[in-house]
Amino acid sequence: MRKYLLILLLSFFNAQDEYLVTVAATSYTDWVYFSIDQNSVIDIEDPENSLEWDLAFSRKHIKTNSGLSGIGNGGAYVDSLKVDGSNRLWSDEWGSLNEVPEDVEWLKDEVHYDIYDIITHTFVEGIKNPALNAWGWFDGNYQLIPTNYVIFVKAANGNDVIKFWAYDYYQNNAGGNISFRY
Repeated sequence: MRKYLLILLLSFFNAQDEYLVTVAATSYTDWVYFSIDQNSVIDIEDPENSLEWDLAFSRKHIKTNSGLSGIGNGGAYVDSLKVDGSNRLWSDEWGSLNEVPEDVEWLKDEVHYDIYDIITHTFVEGIKNPALNAWGWFDGNYQLIPTNYVIFVKAANGNDVIKFWAYDYYQNNAGGNISFRY
């Protein structure tokens, strides 16, 4: 009986919460900041100098509190290929993959030149995370298609790591409403 009780207690303490979140990131210019610890969107006055946020969203683009985006020790990692060369997808591995692979290279936020400027209708410079840029792509009809790649995100504190699966861009039939699971 004690053995079963110990197993039950260990599984309780090792259980991880899972969240489904939709962030309304519909602006082409403003970023929406998200705290993993608070499991919510938060207001940040000075995001470049704050450790309160972990992720930021603007349309399809996602930042981590790292590199050129903020003073945090966050980052992201995308693992899109299996050993056999096929795509490694959360749709196949969400329930079974619960550890970050060895030898992970955490990517920090950097400059990209694919931020759409709604005024000039051109692509301009912006800062975001290259690993999180892989969460989806626009097809020939300008429809965002999620990749479902295996992605991990490291929080601003540099210690906490989550599985991150952005799976929808069109919540309530409007683009920029990013639904994700972590």
